[in-house]
Amino acid sequence: MCLSKTMKLAEYNKIVECLETVHCDGTKESLALVQQQFPSVSHHTLISIYSQRVQVKTKGHHSQHTSPGAVEHYYAKYRKRVSDPLYKWGTILVGLASEIDFSPALLARIVLERHLFYTSGDEAPVPKSRVTKLFREPHLIQDPVLSLEVQQCVLLDSSYGPVVESIKHSIGVELEVHLKKTLQDHGLAFIGEEEMRKKGYDKTPDVKLQVPIAVGGRVVNWMESKASFGDRHSHENYMRDQFWSYVNRFGSGLVIYWFGFIEELATSSEQGIIVADDFPKHFTNLIPELECAK
Repeated sequence: MCLSKTMKLAEYNKIVECLETVHCDGTKESLALVQQQFPSVSHHTLISIYSQRVQVKTKGHHSQHTSPGAVEHYYAKYRKRVSDPLYKWGTILVGLASEIDFSPALLARIVLERHLFYTSGDEAPVPKSRVTKLFREPHLIQDPVLSLEVQQCVLLDSSYGPVVESIKHSIGVELEVHLKKTLQDHGLAFIGEEEMRKKGYDKTPDVKLQVPIAVGGRVVNWMESKASFGDRHSHENYMRDQFWSYVNRFGSGLVIYWFGFIEELATSSEQGIIVADDFPKHFTNLIPELECAK
C-alpha cells in the first residue's frame, strides 16, 4: 500500500477527532489504534499531527498550570505521594500529568524548580540556567527520587522535553541536508542560510537558488524544509513569521512539509508560496541554455 502524507481538510479533521476519541497519549500503542482507522496515512504523518495538536492545547492551558497557586498545589501533591507507599517511585509525576492532562516533561520542570527553591534556603528565585541544566541532565539532581521522576517524565513525553527536542532537531537537520544534496544532484546552485546572513539578511529560507526554476508553471527562487505536517495553524504562523519575509525579499518560493500537508493550503501558491511534501519530480531551469526537465 502506498502511504499518503497529504490529505483533504475533512480527513485531517477526522484524524484529529479520532486522536481525541481514543485518548491518544503519543505512545506506540495508542497511535496504533489511530493507524487502524487510517491505514493509508503514514505513521510519521500521524505522529506529527498528534504532536502539533498537543502543542496547541498545551499553549492554550499553559498559564493555568503555571500560576502560583497551581505550582504550589502540584508540588504539595508530589511531596505527599512520595511519602505514600501506595505510589511507586518513577510513576508519580507521570501519573499526575495524566490526571491534569498536561505535559509530563513540563510538569517535571515545574516541580523541579519548586523543589530547588525550597531546598536552596534562599528567598531569591532559582536561576533559570540551573533549572534548565538539571532538567536536561536529571541524573545530576541530588534528590534520588526526584531525579528518577524527572528522568521518567523526560523519557515518556512524546511532545516536550530535551529528548524530544533533540530528536526533532536531528530530523530537521537530516532533511535539510537531504534537500541540499538533492539540489546538488540536480546541478542546481544555491546559497545557504549562513551565507545569506553574512549578506545582512536576518530572516532567511534554508536555501536561495542562484538560478530560479519553474515548478508547475510557477517561479521558485528559494526553498524551505519543514520536518513537520503542514496544518492550517502552523502554516499560518509560518506565513506570518517567515514566509512573507522570504517572498518580499527573494520573490516566490517552495515550502516542503516532509510529513505532508492539508491540500487546501496549496492555495497559498497564488500568494507566491508553493506547498509540497517532497522535492518536485518535474521542474524547468529558467536559463534557456541550461534548460532541463527532471
